[in-house]
Amino acid sequence: MKRRIRKVAILGSGTMGSGIAAQCAASGISSYLLDIVPGNLSDADKTNPVARNQIAQRNRDGLLKSRPAQLYTKEDVDYITPGNMEDNLECLKECDWIVEAVPEKLAIKKDVLNKIAPYIKPGAIVSSNTSTISITVMAEDMPLEFRKNWLGTHFFNPVRYMKLLEIIPGADTDPEVLQFMADFGERVLGKSIVWCKDTPGFIANRFGNQGGPSIARLMKELDLTFSEIDAICGPAIGRPKTGSFGLMDLVGLDIAVNGTQSIHGVLNDPAEKFLYEVPELFLKMMEKGVLGNKTKGGFYKRVGKEKLMLDPETFEYGPQKAAEFPSLEAAKAAKTLPEKLAAFYEGNDKAAQLVWKMNSSTLQYATAKIPEISDDIVNIDNAMEWGYNHKSGPLKMWNGLDLPKYVARIEEEGGAVAPWVKEMFAAGITAFYKEENGVEYYYSIPDKAYKPVPANEKVVNFVKLKQDNKVVFSEPAGTLYDIGDGVVCLQLHSKNNAISPELVAAMELAKAEMDKNWEGMVITGGGKNFCVGADLTGVVGAIETNAWDDLAKALKRNQDMNLALKYSLKPVVVAPYGQTLGGGCEIVMHGSAAQAAAETYIGLVEVGVGLLPAAGGCKEATLKAIERTKGVQGPFLVDFLIPSFQNMATAAVATSAKEGVRLSYLKPTDGISMNNDFLVSDAKKRVLKMLEEDYTPPVSRSVPAPGKNDTALLKLAVKQMVLSGVASEYDWFIACKIADVLAGGDAIKGSMITEQYLLDLEVEAFLSLCGQKKTQDRIMSLLKTGKPLRN
Repeated sequence: MKRRIRKVAILGSGTMGSGIAAQCAASGISSYLLDIVPGNLSDADKTNPVARNQIAQRNRDGLLKSRPAQLYTKEDVDYITPGNMEDNLECLKECDWIVEAVPEKLAIKKDVLNKIAPYIKPGAIVSSNTSTISITVMAEDMPLEFRKNWLGTHFFNPVRYMKLLEIIPGADTDPEVLQFMADFGERVLGKSIVWCKDTPGFIANRFGNQGGPSIARLMKELDLTFSEIDAICGPAIGRPKTGSFGLMDLVGLDIAVNGTQSIHGVLNDPAEKFLYEVPELFLKMMEKGVLGNKTKGGFYKRVGKEKLMLDPETFEYGPQKAAEFPSLEAAKAAKTLPEKLAAFYEGNDKAAQLVWKMNSSTLQYATAKIPEISDDIVNIDNAMEWGYNHKSGPLKMWNGLDLPKYVARIEEEGGAVAPWVKEMFAAGITAFYKEENGVEYYYSIPDKAYKPVPANEKVVNFVKLKQDNKVVFSEPAGTLYDIGDGVVCLQLHSKNNAISPELVAAMELAKAEMDKNWEGMVITGGGKNFCVGADLTGVVGAIETNAWDDLAKALKRNQDMNLALKYSLKPVVVAPYGQTLGGGCEIVMHGSAAQAAAETYIGLVEVGVGLLPAAGGCKEATLKAIERTKGVQGPFLVDFLIPSFQNMATAAVATSAKEGVRLSYLKPTDGISMNNDFLVSDAKKRVLKMLEEDYTPPVSRSVPAPGKNDTALLKLAVKQMVLSGVASEYDWFIACKIADVLAGGDAIKGSMITEQYLLDLEVEAFLSLCGQKKTQDRIMSLLKTGKPLRN
């Protein structure tokens, strides 16, 4: 029988345990979230289930308030049942996967495993979320049958947003169990898998946890401050903008120190143990409870709008020190990561010394740890990229640089890389990675040659498709690929994927090509976001030159394109991800179906620039509201219009694809892909399934106009927001325009109107708003500052 995970138990309801429960909930998997019974209960509460479950209940409820949000939608919390590890162990008999996430103490973890053993059903998988403790040692006292289904599944915090899932085998883990959990983690939970060995800290934390002690030593050696370090160790070197100390404030100094001490305690080599020696400053901060954001103060502290920096001598907070170094300025100006790093490596100021010492030390350590912690360089690099959000891992960061030159410098300074690096050079290979014909290769140490980086065949690789001559056509704003089985994929790639005449032209060409030669089509993006909305520079140009007819024609062309998608005889599945705003949202609303990435932030946000949706967004809201009234007794049509109206009037953006369904930007029947890597292949599957089911498009019908009387209630709601100071008078003015379009303009209630009639109203309202000075001010503010103006 095929393995399936339908129900999960999580032992330990803290940050990681509750985060894992939330991720399971996002995939529709129910879980029991169990924790200890509080030790300070009164005699009356000792028999009260509510009191006994309060720790798990509190952490479950905390998911509703977490920032950033751990839940994809608040309703997901209903998948999580709180309990305790004394009264509720019977529930483990229902579970296909049990994951322990209790405190990082070996004795506690062993005790938990012994406690749950009698309740585990045959074949159930049990795993640990430990970040440092040996998987084999943890289960050494358990029977063989348990150990066969036992492994490490190390998630990273916050679970929803961090891609990495480390899979760690125990000495007796069944290989089939490992592969199943890797596939489950990748496909169902949306994670990217790194294969680890059962060594201290595994991979990501083996590198990450030495970062704190290392940067603290270098700070002291070079006489730098926290703020200078973080300015250097951020995007300028391909790291997150938090920098090193800002990251520890975010994570919590206690968590960082405990993880570092845990690794330090199990290492034997004195030189390596030194790398994990916690600085005295960190220990003093721990004693004083100065742990970071969760204690309202760590290396930094916010006072009002000002971010102050800790003085490590006095423990008082004061102004940050600006980082002023030529190498840093050169790195900021550079476009690529190799160019940024070279700016530091070729410099001689303090920032340059810092980056060189840090990265050259990491290179030496990484090369020396193969094959101890990993058999290849790929898993090491992936671990740091996915677990710590580094742009490139400790080995991959040297690609594009003169590696032999810098290795020689390391040796001149008394350091050394592992012998295999010199063997690689001797064979004429001078880079850890290369790319040929759309395929990425890495240097395989055992093979002493390049091998393809392992890739899942189910993932659509556009670079490889291009190399394999699968490009049907390529235009400035979009490229059409043959992705097999009679399906093509249009990848949009205009500037910021904004909707421009060029992008609409690419969509028209792709639609015509599909109609003539293919069975169906997927539409997706080619950058960080699917589509950020209209190209406002074109709108500004039309306003400045009074080219109102040209603007009206451009809007009509966009509307016609979306209608062509909606009524396509062949299925068109739109695959959005990231920001899917304004016109991008309207493309999604008009597709035959959508297959959205779980992290899709979708909404009709035109009010922010003083406009309204004019590519069918208002029209679709009215049609959906009318459709929902069919066969329903009681509610007025306006009740069904209110949610969409409020979304448009407040520029509401869904924080996930699941919330996008709730806000009606996506349909309940649309699919959601937890892992972005599979988004296009999942969308293709959707196309093929629709073809198999003999897909037919909807029919365009006239509908009864809602009428202005009902929508007066919509305007009144926004007027109340103005009176309470939440919205401006101009927000109300725009909202009235939206309400008039939704109502069908001046059409009498119940009179029959067409889609085209509603679309014409959209264009008319859009053009009238463009003529307003306050709309023009909003547009220019966004173009100049990147921030909306609420005037």
